[in-house]
Amino acid sequence: MKKTGIILKRDFRELKQTNTFLIISIVFAVITIAIAVSVSIVLSKQEWVGQKAAEPVLEIIISLIAYFLPLAILMTFIWAFSSLPVVKEKVNGNIASLIATTLTPKEIWLGKSLAIFIPGYIISIISTMIVLLTVNLSVIVPATGNFLLPLPLFLTSLIFDPLLLFGLLLFIILISLAYNPDIAITPSFLLGFGLMMGVPLGMAVGAINLASWSFSLWYLMGVIIVWIIVLLLTRLLTKEKIILSAKGG
Repeated sequence: MKKTGIILKRDFRELKQTNTFLIISIVFAVITIAIAVSVSIVLSKQEWVGQKAAEPVLEIIISLIAYFLPLAILMTFIWAFSSLPVVKEKVNGNIASLIATTLTPKEIWLGKSLAIFIPGYIISIISTMIVLLTVNLSVIVPATGNFLLPLPLFLTSLIFDPLLLFGLLLFIILISLAYNPDIAITPSFLLGFGLMMGVPLGMAVGAINLASWSFSLWYLMGVIIVWIIVLLLTRLLTKEKIILSAKGG
């Protein structure tokens, strides 16, 4: 684990020095403030907010924020940092140099994956909690007396979804190291756009309730499936395959 930490620190140091990281951080800071302020202002002007019949509407609003904001942040980090940096390291020989050390392929793999996931996850948690706290404390709690964040929604948005995306990130980095980074990134686009379009469509037809236990359980099953696939693929992560891939083999 100590060696994994070395790769994590090195990659994170390089990641945070990039313009891409700075731009992503600024963009989501602006988005966070904009959502928190705009939703609070709009809801504060609605006379129906304090009524009992308004709870389902408020729950939908909170669900959309709690689910899609961290999803968007984590997917952005995955798309921005999971493929191209590995390509560059293969080209400039860094991967070959790492393999020549006492580091194992799995330590390199985990270190690189965590260096991308941890900052993205921290930013997603901070951003989401700022919006939820602002909307709840400024509007919902004064109007209804309740802090609205159903437990299933909390688990899905801030635990299960990050675990799903971390599993996806592990898959991408694994395939990028052992094979072709261009092929590795494709599943992330399929999953990302699938969730961003499929979930709203499911909500529109009444098939999905983001705040329900059934949705959380289905999501957990998806997490388990992704992690099983990743664990099965770890046998492909060998020094020989990484070296051949770096040489274009």
